[in-house]
Amino acid sequence: MQTEPLPGQPDPAFYIDRLQDEDAFCREAAAWSLGEIGNPRAVRPLAGLILRELKSIDDFGAPRNEEVVRAAADSIRRLGTTEGLYALIKALCALGRARYVEESTVVEIAEALGEVGGPNAVREATDRLVRETAGRPQAPALAVVSQVLLSRLSLCGDAAIATLRRLARGGPEPIRPIAEHVCETL
Repeated sequence: MQTEPLPGQPDPAFYIDRLQDEDAFCREAAAWSLGEIGNPRAVRPLAGLILRELKSIDDFGAPRNEEVVRAAADSIRRLGTTEGLYALIKALCALGRARYVEESTVVEIAEALGEVGGPNAVREATDRLVRETAGRPQAPALAVVSQVLLSRLSLCGDAAIATLRRLARGGPEPIRPIAEHVCETL
């Protein structure tokens, strides 16, 4: 892991520390700045920020600071290392349990997931979402998360299309109609 700043770039330590700030605007600005700096050392703190921000789903039923989550996911995408994949997948699953989520937040996370982890990461996120939502009462945000994720899954090759068809035939009730619709567009 790199410990020195990249030549010509500021030390990311200041911005990494600001990810802990009480003010959501400061956390958002720090997350965005870390993506601009481009130091891969920032990926783990950004992933941790996403996971902390989404803990509010369990407490309040919705993410409290979606703009912070979007900035962190965008920076993970720009940094391009796979260390943040776990947090991105976990974030999509957490958002699937929410009462409300902005579609732009789900899109930002799904795009970061696809760019950093490729088709396998998108399939893994879909499988985890299905496992975690099976047998649970449907959360309103699940439809948003499923629509975004399954639409991207349709672009991930033959194995992903097989997953889509499997979900359309026998996936959990809230996800099945979305999978059927995506399969119809193939």
